[in-house]
Amino acid sequence: MKYLVIFISLFVCSGVYAQQTGNTGICNDTVAISSKTVSIKNPIELKYIQPQERLIFIDETFKNMKSAGYWISKLDNPDDVILSKKEIKAFNDKIFNTKVNITNLKDYPDTINTADFIKTLQSRFDYITKKQYFNENFREIQIEYFQYLQNSIDLDKNSQKLQVKFAMTVKYSDVRILPTEDKIFSDVNNFDIDKLQEESLDLGIPLAVICQTKNKKWSYVVAPLEEGWIKTENLAYTDKKTITKWIDTKKIAVITSTKADIFLDESMKNYLEYARMGNNFPLVKKIGKTKICVNIPTADTQGNLVLKKAYIPRENINPEFLQFSQRNILTQAFKHLNSPYGWGGYNGEQDCSSFIGQIFNCFGIVMPETSFQKIKCGTLLTEFTSNQLPSQKEEFIITNATAGLSFIYLPGHITLYVGNEKNKPYAIHAIWGVSAYDQNGQKTVKYINKVIVSDLDVGDNVPMNSLADRVTKVNLLR
Repeated sequence: MKYLVIFISLFVCSGVYAQQTGNTGICNDTVAISSKTVSIKNPIELKYIQPQERLIFIDETFKNMKSAGYWISKLDNPDDVILSKKEIKAFNDKIFNTKVNITNLKDYPDTINTADFIKTLQSRFDYITKKQYFNENFREIQIEYFQYLQNSIDLDKNSQKLQVKFAMTVKYSDVRILPTEDKIFSDVNNFDIDKLQEESLDLGIPLAVICQTKNKKWSYVVAPLEEGWIKTENLAYTDKKTITKWIDTKKIAVITSTKADIFLDESMKNYLEYARMGNNFPLVKKIGKTKICVNIPTADTQGNLVLKKAYIPRENINPEFLQFSQRNILTQAFKHLNSPYGWGGYNGEQDCSSFIGQIFNCFGIVMPETSFQKIKCGTLLTEFTSNQLPSQKEEFIITNATAGLSFIYLPGHITLYVGNEKNKPYAIHAIWGVSAYDQNGQKTVKYINKVIVSDLDVGDNVPMNSLADRVTKVNLLR
């Protein structure tokens, strides 16, 4: 095996282009790209080391604790409605008014300033090219590769304004930092984490389309929670009026299973694809107790939007948003237990941030994309100081956090608090793994790659490396 330049890393759980550095995927610099900012601390020098054998993470959580019912049984009033529909709307408005990068496409302009957009593209290029990467064949990626991708963008730099088009996704779409499917990596131990993967979009997401590549295969889009390059074949063009009508749909049906199959015929044999938890569609009608009919976007031969009826099994979809209660929150969260981890939604899965988003989308709550933005939602209960001991942090969480309604956050990772057991707080979260470096610069990694429920001792095999050591904030989502 060749020696390769890699970076200290672990699980960053949001597809935003944060460089993974630090023992848990904590980010190490402050990088502003487009409208997004990534917080990074304590950069560590590059190391030349060999890829390591994958170590097994031993799950020591007691079996009964791996069920939503176990944690629900600890609650006094699990079925109390936390927020009504009206209160959820007000809560969403409050989130929208916070600087957390949620785009209201109903108000998106018809033109944008060309120079400003060029700065956005350049910031992405500058960020991705200041680090060293390699491809799946362990070959170092040269600057010419990135320049080629940059030069493939069809953009008239002499025009003052860019005309914005509007569209919708007609299939699941990876959102890429640059217009390519090629994968690049910063760490030979992290082939699970493609540094060009930013996020993913389900079927039926409204978009503003800014520009394309010269070969028209890729389009730069702005979605409500993220922006970047998607395949042009994955969108259908429409107008802002149609986008607004879709967003303002009163009767909706929401996906409540981790993945719901979508069929184009009532007999449910003509399979289209699946939608993930929290995605919603305009409700057409309920068909007995077996299926629900919804509208979905498709594209005609010219790439224009055509709405079609589709059918989803009743056990996977609810004809309205779920009632916002602790029971329902925990039930939705534990449906994902052992679901595969997917950096930036890669291959149809979820990272820590999108896992949280899927849960709360089921109740009509809209939160921003990244973990460090999500912790800004609701009420911040505390921000721990660097000299607080893990035991002090855990005591605060047990005393002040609310099961199903509190996020436990450390830079680069977010978890959902589910309760406490034997004076230890527990959380459910999507996690890639835990890693650390010894004094010789040798990296060890224990891979998890799924949604788990755990205490905050994960990573404690290395001093100052557990989740509890690095927890910085706790909030209350109300």
